[in-house]
Amino acid sequence: MPELEDILHLAGRARARGEEICLVSVVGVEGSSYRKPGARLLLTRGGLRAGTISGGCLEGEVSKKAWWLTEKGPKLQRYSSFFDDDAGVAYGLGCGGTVILLLERGAAAEAAVEALRIAVKDRQPVVVLTQLGEDAPGTRLVMTESGTILYAAPQLSGAARAKMEALARETLSSGARHRQFSAGDGTPEIALFCERIAPPPSLWIFGAGDDVRPLAELAWSLDWHVTVADGRGHLARRERFPHAQRVLRLEPEKIADVAGEIGPEHAVVLMTHSYEQDRGLLAQLLRQPLAYLGVLGPRRRTRHILEQLTRPESGTISMTADEAQARIHSPVGLDISAHTPPTIALSIAAEVQAVLAARAAGNDSRVARAAGSISAHVS
Repeated sequence: MPELEDILHLAGRARARGEEICLVSVVGVEGSSYRKPGARLLLTRGGLRAGTISGGCLEGEVSKKAWWLTEKGPKLQRYSSFFDDDAGVAYGLGCGGTVILLLERGAAAEAAVEALRIAVKDRQPVVVLTQLGEDAPGTRLVMTESGTILYAAPQLSGAARAKMEALARETLSSGARHRQFSAGDGTPEIALFCERIAPPPSLWIFGAGDDVRPLAELAWSLDWHVTVADGRGHLARRERFPHAQRVLRLEPEKIADVAGEIGPEHAVVLMTHSYEQDRGLLAQLLRQPLAYLGVLGPRRRTRHILEQLTRPESGTISMTADEAQARIHSPVGLDISAHTPPTIALSIAAEVQAVLAARAAGNDSRVARAAGSISAHVS
C-alpha cells in the first residue's frame, strides 16, 4: 500500500477503535537525510505504525520512546545521522546529517492526519504551521486552501493568530519553508516550519492495454492519483486497473469534455496505440497548459500527427508543428534501455517525476532539458 494511504488507513483503524495515535513528523534537516521535511510516521497505542521518517534506521528507536517522550506534550527530538560506532542506534545511520522530529499526540496530531486526508482524498492543498524550539514546540495552525481552520492551538489568539493565518495563506501559494515569526507585539521571534501539503500528482493515462497496467500500478505505489481512459470498452474496465482511482470509457464525442477536466498541474501520457485516438486527444490537449504531456511511439509518428493538426487549413491548433513538438515528451520516458512493460513503466514514471519535481522547484527548463537529453525511444 502507498505510504500516504497506509497512514490514513491505520489512522482510520485507530479512530474506529478509539485508540490514541502519536504522529512523528520530520520538521527539519541539517545536512543530508534520507527523508525530507514533511515525511511522517504514525504510531498507535497498540504498537502499529505506518509511514517512514528515515531509511528504516530511526523508526524502531522512535517507536519505543514516543509515548513517554510525549507524556507532557509535544516533543522536539534531534537525531544525528553521522556514523558513530558508539551511537545508541544500532549500526549507525551514516547519512551525514541531523533529522529534527516533532512527536505529537492529541487534537494537533488528529488535525495533521485530517490534513493528509484532505490533500489525498479531496485533492485540496492544506497548510500546517509548526512551532520549533525545545521550550514550546508543536502544531500551531492547520488550514485548508478554502480557509477552513482544522486546528488552532489553544494558546494562539489575537494578533498572533491573525499573523499565523496570514502566513498560512502565504504558504499555500508558495510552498513549504522555515520562517521566523513574531506577532509584532513585542514578543520574541519564534521559528516556524510552514508546510504546504499538496495533493499527490495526478496522472492521466490514455490507453488501457496490457502495457498500461504496470504504469498504473507503479504510479499508485508512488501515491499518485491515477486515471485510465480508453475508447475500447473491453479494455477500460475496473477489474483490469484495480489501483486506478478512475477508469473511463472514452467516447469519441466526449474527448473534449474529458480533456476539459485536465488542468495545468496534471501529467498526461498517451499510450493508446491508436493513431486516431492520439490525434483526437492531442487536438484537445495541446490547447491547454499541462505539467507533462508524453506520447508513446516513434517520434516520426507523433510528428506526423502534429503536422496534420497544425496545418493552417485544418484550423485545429493555432501553433506550428515545432511549437507543438516542444510541448511534448516524444518518445516518452527516460532512456534506460526499456523494452518490457515494467521497464517502460519505470522509464515513463521517472521522467514524469523529474519534470514534476523541476516544476515544483520553479526550475522547469533545467530538468526538462535534463530529461530530454536522456529521452527514451519507447515505441
